[in-house]
Amino acid sequence: MKVIFHIVESNKWDDTMSNIRDLVSRVPDAKVEIVVMSKAASLFGRYVGMNFEGVVGNPNVKWVIGEKGMKDNRITKEMLPSYVRIEPSVIMHIVELQNSGYAYIRL
Repeated sequence: MKVIFHIVESNKWDDTMSNIRDLVSRVPDAKVEIVVMSKAASLFGRYVGMNFEGVVGNPNVKWVIGEKGMKDNRITKEMLPSYVRIEPSVIMHIVELQNSGYAYIRL
């Protein structure tokens, strides 16, 4: 199973993390891409007490942020956790993942 969790709105982080934790606990070998853009990218610019337990450190969970989301939220590469990969175009990345069989989820 391969799934994209697309996060655009910052108020959707809790629900999205809950759904990802549920998915990886039920399907441990699921491949998950968390794609962050727009206002949701602001989370990486400041500590907000978000609980990433069960998601960060899972080798089957990849994190991606778009360059535009970084620019719009004044986020530098140095502000990002080491596990977050920067993509020039998040939309193109999502299209490529969907073309390779990933299911798309946006809460």
